[in-house]
Amino acid sequence: MRKLWRDRLHPAFAAVLAALMAASMMQALPKAAGAAGETAGEDGVYRIAALGDSLAAGYEYGMEKQANPAAYGFVERVWEQALFRGFKAEYANYGIIGLRTEGLEKLLARAERGEGSGPEDLLAEGQEAFVDPRISSLVGDGAAVRRNIESADLILIQVGGNDLAAYIQMLGSGQTDEADAWLEGMLDRILASLETSIRTIHRINPDALVVIGDQYSPVPKNIMDQQVPYYEKLQDAVKQTTGKLEELSARFAAEGRDVRVAYSASRFVGRELTYTKVLAAYLNKETDIHPNQNGYDAMGRAFAEAVWGDYREPSPRKEGVPITIFVNGKELKPGNEKPLVRNNFTFLVLRDIAAALKADLAWDNKTKSATFTLSGRKVVLTPGSAVMMVNGEPRTIPAPPFTEGGRTYVPLGALSDALGFDVVYRNTLKTAFING
Repeated sequence: MRKLWRDRLHPAFAAVLAALMAASMMQALPKAAGAAGETAGEDGVYRIAALGDSLAAGYEYGMEKQANPAAYGFVERVWEQALFRGFKAEYANYGIIGLRTEGLEKLLARAERGEGSGPEDLLAEGQEAFVDPRISSLVGDGAAVRRNIESADLILIQVGGNDLAAYIQMLGSGQTDEADAWLEGMLDRILASLETSIRTIHRINPDALVVIGDQYSPVPKNIMDQQVPYYEKLQDAVKQTTGKLEELSARFAAEGRDVRVAYSASRFVGRELTYTKVLAAYLNKETDIHPNQNGYDAMGRAFAEAVWGDYREPSPRKEGVPITIFVNGKELKPGNEKPLVRNNFTFLVLRDIAAALKADLAWDNKTKSATFTLSGRKVVLTPGSAVMMVNGEPRTIPAPPFTEGGRTYVPLGALSDALGFDVVYRNTLKTAFING
């Protein structure tokens, strides 16, 4: 095995990494469901738009081999952070595999005019093709792209890795002087293109908070018993890139524009093999530079901290508690009765759920029914009945209330929705968010 690494490490390792950065192996990734500032807009919905390359898309090694791949990258984590803060939140993810800064610039220029984009519209100079099959369906409706940017409170940008791919290849082949000269020019071009893109965003939506991520290096210092001789050069390039983004942020700040940097790159230093699938792919005689879930978690934290200053998580659950519940940004601490999960539906005791939602509760002993009232809405639930009354109208529910151990349990999601709350369950966190 060690001989395999020695035989292939230089310059082959650099070459395959650079090639993948230029064109991901990914074949299929689903469009994220549509799904700023630090607070939501006038309608109370916090809207996020994400732009960029495969990192924005949330691609992870092996995803193209899954029957129903679902991205869980930094964008989804930032969306979850909005839910933690009590927002009704939505997101639109326009991450495109293989996109370069020039392609993003073209995409935004076309969206500003209300024009859709196909693969041929977004190619950068010297770029032959995209492997992402979703481009036309993702950004083909330019008016929709513009609307989502225009209504966004927060715009996330992660792009530039594909532009810098050749630097790894040049270092791997020993062209150090040429690589340094090339990098200087490329960073200037990246900065100019990003500035143009952000100014286009500001013309579409002058009030949005824009957060742009810096670039991590996926190359580890040591692989097996082999040292990567250009590791420090790559880290220096990472620092230069971050510095350029800070310059751009300062330039916009001087104009009264809020453009922030999300510092992901430093979190990968020394953790390249635990934050990416580089080693796993290589051992399979494949190539990949994308983050694994550890890496995307680090990126999500960086972006969330850039927006809100911290990263929130559920408290550790006690034994036997299957789910965590947040209501309007506050973690629900049930009384003596734990939440119950039956047939994938969550139930709470009557008084616990009424207190959490701040709803008035009345129990009719004659009809054995519970009435919840809140903000002009009235919901009546009866144990054993699959029909609840919402403002006098019947509504079928998939999970009827029930009585157990002398306690009456009601379905959290159905009741919350009937009372006007937004209900989101995240299996990634085993957490339900009730916001309204």
